[in-house]
This record gives sequence, structure tokens and C-alpha cells, in this order.
Amino acid sequence: MNKRAKQLVLACCVPVLILLGMCVKPLYTLLTGEEMILQTKPLDPSDVFRGDYVTLKYEAEEVPKKLVEQSVVTRLQDRGGEFEVYVLMEKKNGVHTPIKVTLTKPDKGEFLNGTISYIDKDNQGQEIAFISYNLDNYYLEDNTGTEWEKASAKGEILAKLKVNNGYAILTDIFTK
Repeated sequence: MNKRAKQLVLACCVPVLILLGMCVKPLYTLLTGEEMILQTKPLDPSDVFRGDYVTLKYEAEEVPKKLVEQSVVTRLQDRGGEFEVYVLMEKKNGVHTPIKVTLTKPDKGEFLNGTISYIDKDNQGQEIAFISYNLDNYYLEDNTGTEWEKASAKGEILAKLKVNNGYAILTDIFTK
């Protein structure tokens, strides 16, 4: 094989290897991750162009300030902006709920890797930390979106995740 042919093969292989590399972490998480269940909150999505899907909002995205370590609060006050946090979770009545938000990765226990945006007061006047886990949309079979939208509006949907080292993938949704 001449030099030009080797360069062509290399140029074709590099993009393929990059795409395959992007699949490793999600596949590894699906195969080896721990199962976690999160409670969703009512949300009414509306988007005609995406087909049947349900937009999910989780109770674990609004964490009481008392569960947030002082180092996280200080960093938010000093620098502002969004940054990565670790949310330690505990299973209660079959659903995982936050018990601590920290900047340092936990050595043990079940946790999610999230992005904290800000701390503000909710409708009841309690201070809440708003954290995103990037598990927002779940695409459904055709012609089933209306049923799931109604269940979502009532807060009756539970989300099943696979979690490995804080990295989470939404694998399924079901009703209580």
C-alpha cells in the first residue's frame, strides 16, 4: 500500500473511531450501571414538531438548601454561573431522593452528577437549589403521547435510570 492510500485509510478511520468512542460511556453505563428510580413532577409540554415524547421534570431537581453543603453555596455566591455538583441519593419508599449536594465526588453510595444553576425561593418561600441532570425528554411509541402527557401533568410518572459513577441514562418511564 502506498503512502497516499495509507493516508486515505487513516483519514477515514479517525472519524469512525471518534464516533465509536462517544458510544463507550453510555453503553458501559447501560450494561454495568445501578438502577435508580426518580419521581417526576407535573409538567405540560407542547411541541408539535418532535413527535410523541414526554418532557420530564424531577423532584430531585429542586433540592432544599439545607441539603446543600456550604462550599456549594459559597461558590454560587462568589462566582455565580452554573457548575458541576454531586447529589448523593437515598432510596425511600422505592424512589431515590437527594440527601446531600456537594462539590466533591462521593467515595461510596448512590449519586448523580448534576449542574447547579442557582438557589432561590419556591412558591412556599423555602430556599431551593435548582439542579439539572440532563434527563429531560423521553421519546415514546407513536400515538401514546397523550396518555403520558396526562400522567405527567398529574405527577404520576416514575423514571427508571441506569447510573454509573454519577453518569445517568434515562432507560424507561412508568406510572405509579
